[in-house]
Amino acid sequence: MKAVLKNVTLLSLIIALVVSFSGVSSASSESVIEKGEIPQTATSIPGYMVSKENIQRVIGSEEYSNYIAEEKLVHRTKLLIDNLTLDGDAVHINGLVRYNEGAIPLQLDGKMYSSREQSDGIESYVGDLKENNDNFKVLHFKIKTNDKADTSLISTELRNTANIKLYLQDKNGGILYFEEKLNNLNIDTSKITTDGSYVDSLLDGNWFEQILVPAESQKITNDEISLFSTHSYIKSCSTVYYSKVPFGLDVAEFYFCPKVEGDIIDVGSSSSANWTSRLTVAEHVRVNGNTTTGIEQRYKIGGVTSGGTQTFGTIAAGQNTKITSRLIGGVYKKSSSEVKVNWPVIVGYFTKSIPYYAAGKSAYDVLTSISYNTTTTNVSNNTYENVIGNTSGFSYKIDKSGYLYDASHYLDLGLFVSTWRSQETKNESTTAYINWKFDVSFLGSKVETLDWKIPVNYKVNAN
Repeated sequence: MKAVLKNVTLLSLIIALVVSFSGVSSASSESVIEKGEIPQTATSIPGYMVSKENIQRVIGSEEYSNYIAEEKLVHRTKLLIDNLTLDGDAVHINGLVRYNEGAIPLQLDGKMYSSREQSDGIESYVGDLKENNDNFKVLHFKIKTNDKADTSLISTELRNTANIKLYLQDKNGGILYFEEKLNNLNIDTSKITTDGSYVDSLLDGNWFEQILVPAESQKITNDEISLFSTHSYIKSCSTVYYSKVPFGLDVAEFYFCPKVEGDIIDVGSSSSANWTSRLTVAEHVRVNGNTTTGIEQRYKIGGVTSGGTQTFGTIAAGQNTKITSRLIGGVYKKSSSEVKVNWPVIVGYFTKSIPYYAAGKSAYDVLTSISYNTTTTNVSNNTYENVIGNTSGFSYKIDKSGYLYDASHYLDLGLFVSTWRSQETKNESTTAYINWKFDVSFLGSKVETLDWKIPVNYKVNAN
């Protein structure tokens, strides 16, 4: 009887050790992987390897397809997966990487996120994965479940198919990349569930920034867009900032244009006028000539990682005009969070006891005469607050770590102004100045500082 029990126990153990690609691998199988041995049940995914010194030359080149075709500076490699498990937003991969005439164990664990490509209709998920043996850094892991075209490092045939991608960096800085059609693998992607949040874009569409620098960056000069009308103004796209990054078989292009727009209207003798100014951006990113949201914009207003200029906006009134209330509003980014309310800002004023034109001051002079507070003030978004005293210039600076990069980001400065003394000249022509000063950065490095001073004519003490 004991012999029978022993046989049954042994049979149960053998059954438990059977490994399938879509199942959970056993402890015995993992010990084989750790020894660098290749299980017969492993699924093979072909790939390529490029050494560190050749990454920019090969993968960052628009001649990349020739390198692949000729296998020049590109070496074949292979990923053998013994087990890949997807469970909700959790992922586990166990296998081997074969290259340089050797085999290195691969054990990956991590979390899946929705890809930004989903906004383009590409049903895909990306992972934040760690290699448990510290043999590799995971640059990019993606599973795409529909046939909408995406990007590829290996073959254009993969673009229009559901596929899986895994890009690794070894300890020597070389890159190993593997891609395969999902229908060639036994993976149940229906088990993937996420909360819709995004991982860092460096693990998503911008993964290539970890290994490549732009092949081209330049400023494109355009004709300045003229004023809308007498009082409405816009300053935009006199310079378009442009960078191009080839990555494998694809090319990403970044276009970025800061702009300022608003309205300065006449000021009546007994009524207030509402003046506005907004700093925002016009931008887009293209892949292979098509606009995409899957790759995040890397040009920014602000965003300089070291040093840099604090972004600020100012409106200086013309003659016989005083500011009675102000509004600060908008949306910008700080670190990975959007800032919409309770901003910490530094505010500044220009105040005079008499209409400053009588003291020989112009609105332009006011721009350089603003006196800023020494401490920050928390302001409510899009709420007008009274300005005390005879103030003819108002300014604010946002936190130095704040930045704008998306068309939905903006900074607003609104003022209610009135005639200072109604007994002065009627319908007097004068000039206000709008000033926005900010850095333009790319990948955290300052490109240049822009200091836009915009004159707008209006009438004060108007009938």
